[in-house]
Amino acid sequence: MENIPIDSIWKRGFEDSDMIKVEEETRIETSTHTEKYLKKYIKLEQSRNGNYISSDLMKLVYDNYANDIEYRRKYNLAVSNSAACLAGLAFKQAISDNKVNHCIFVAGAYGSGKSFLIQSLYEKNKEELENCVVYEGSITSKAIDGKIETALENGIVPSFIVLNPTLELSMKNIKERAKRIGRDVRKEDCVFVYANIYNALKRIKEKYKDVSFVIYNKVSNIPTDLEVSTNVEDLNHGSYDEISKQYDEIIKKI
Repeated sequence: MENIPIDSIWKRGFEDSDMIKVEEETRIETSTHTEKYLKKYIKLEQSRNGNYISSDLMKLVYDNYANDIEYRRKYNLAVSNSAACLAGLAFKQAISDNKVNHCIFVAGAYGSGKSFLIQSLYEKNKEELENCVVYEGSITSKAIDGKIETALENGIVPSFIVLNPTLELSMKNIKERAKRIGRDVRKEDCVFVYANIYNALKRIKEKYKDVSFVIYNKVSNIPTDLEVSTNVEDLNHGSYDEISKQYDEIIKKI
């Protein structure tokens, strides 16, 4: 298998010298030992033999990130692009398996409970998901188009599950997760998703007519509080500036 070209792992443009160093070391490692890291990923219990693909989970193939919570707190963003490239390649490999007959994309705001939902799906629907690829990731970038088209090229029409928590619930979950495992989210990233996910799903819906989707609206982490919807308008939370103001008001309360 060919290694991921290092130039395809784009740099975030950090100013902090430590972040620059870790990002570059991770880029070099990833582009030099691509197959090694993909094999490590398949061995992760949460990856379900490599059929559940997530760039956040992929970060655990890097030993320093997996074993040191302080490292995760400081260098989460420094390893994120390398992990995303590995996840993209892992998806291509998984979806090309002749046994795979279904693909589910799970998307949503930070702290919406995507990983928890996916692991629950696997526990409750083991047989149904045996030949299914589940990809957890952003739909706000047009990079998702390539994954949708890869699935379609392999004769698989994907479906989408979009988790849509209130902004306050998302922020509370992010804070709790940062304390527990060290993975935090910047304000600008949190607000960006809320401001753009509506147009992202609307665009996908218009471009790929056969792709189905369901939205899970959440006011709490209690499963019975989920409201299932197919109304894209549920994701329309307002402009970036409007959500940014809401974020500032909520952060004072929590």
